[in-house]
Amino acid sequence: MHTFRAMNTDFVTHGLPEAEQREAESWFAFVEKHLTRFDPGSELSRLNRSAGRPFMATPILFEAVSVAVDYYHRADGLFNPFLGQLLSDLGYGRSFREKAEEEEVSSQAPDRTEAIARLLGAFGPEIGAKLNPLHRSIELPPAWSVDLGGIAKGWSAEKFAGMMRRKGIAHGAVSAGGDMMLWGGEDRPQQVNIADPFVLDRDIESLVIRRNAGVATSSRLKRKWLDREGQERHHILDPRTMIPSLTDVAQATVIHPSLTAAEVYAKCLLILGLQAGTAWLESKHPAAAAVFVCEDGSVCTAGFIEAYRQENGKEAG
Repeated sequence: MHTFRAMNTDFVTHGLPEAEQREAESWFAFVEKHLTRFDPGSELSRLNRSAGRPFMATPILFEAVSVAVDYYHRADGLFNPFLGQLLSDLGYGRSFREKAEEEEVSSQAPDRTEAIARLLGAFGPEIGAKLNPLHRSIELPPAWSVDLGGIAKGWSAEKFAGMMRRKGIAHGAVSAGGDMMLWGGEDRPQQVNIADPFVLDRDIESLVIRRNAGVATSSRLKRKWLDREGQERHHILDPRTMIPSLTDVAQATVIHPSLTAAEVYAKCLLILGLQAGTAWLESKHPAAAAVFVCEDGSVCTAGFIEAYRQENGKEAG
């Protein structure tokens, strides 16, 4: 096991030789340099400052934004990577590590009424951002701002796992802030525990992963703060209302062959709530399974969760 810090979170690799451990550190530092919105000098920040005119992107930024746009459509708009400025206005303009060093989070946050009204009418089946693969250019509408925080860690971890498999490393795992991409479990199943968001050091579920799979958890309890009016906010915005979501689900974990998909869909389930989220996942994303922790502490499941529980001797829920 090898642990290091990148992208404002803790990364852990399992089953990698020392050279590949160093490669992991280098890769995720490279991703952070290009894709974070918390560094004014990052390539993503430069893209956001260029809104209204074409921006010539590097391959990694162009691919990441393209994947984010693809998941905007796959998730029926419930995942929206173009709300960076609104998140900043709500008080999430710095990483939570930086926030911890300051008592007051957003006392100077601007009035958001006009911005929210404008954004509510900006998104539909077609989005206004223009991506040109031939020239690798991205043009954002004026005042738009990309936030890849809801997809970059999972996407980059999934890409890294693919890099390792192509190098002949048949079995391993990488954790990006607790979201995991596991591979090679056919002959060596791997166990993943899901933590209780309400009780420290308690697990509510134990899964056995026997195939290449991503496991991602999203919670409204982790990244929260008080805005200038003293209202509690969190980082999961409902794109249908442009305000932090509030449903009966406190935490959602998704298991999917793709960690990118798992990370995105976990956030969608928080936004939809238990009943609508279960119906959405099972009808539109049958390759996924989910574990919900509701506000009352109850645990529910959706999708083909039985495939990940049988070895534990549990019945499906």
